[in-house]
Amino acid sequence: MSDNKYVMAALPITMIEIMWPKIEPFIQSVADIANGEITCDGVKRRALSGETLIVVICKGPDVIAANVLDIMEFDSGLRALYIPIVGGSEMDEWLDQFFLVAKAIAKDFNCTELRGLATRKGWLRRLKDMGWVEITSVIKCDVGE
Repeated sequence: MSDNKYVMAALPITMIEIMWPKIEPFIQSVADIANGEITCDGVKRRALSGETLIVVICKGPDVIAANVLDIMEFDSGLRALYIPIVGGSEMDEWLDQFFLVAKAIAKDFNCTELRGLATRKGWLRRLKDMGWVEITSVIKCDVGE
């Protein structure tokens, strides 16, 4: 999908290996602040197996962002399109359009909502205007050695 300046594309499995060198830095930037919950190798493995979908945002010939989408199905039957990774540059320029694309993908997979993570409180303020609400908080306590 394009808004003249940006092109968004869901990568087929056959393109993951080819595109990985351009995608990996964006995934790594998120892994660096994800409290040890994700790794680039894990994301790549799930993308290659078809468990997850990677959507790239391009500006001309350059990949400027990579976003990861997963389907979550809860015990209740609720289906959500989960967006655990959003990494890239110029987000203020393409984020609104990306969420429109994500909503369309969610509908294609019979999901009734989008879900994601906000590692910074600033994300919550930015996303509130787009209809996002905080539904839970994750806390942790190290058990020590």
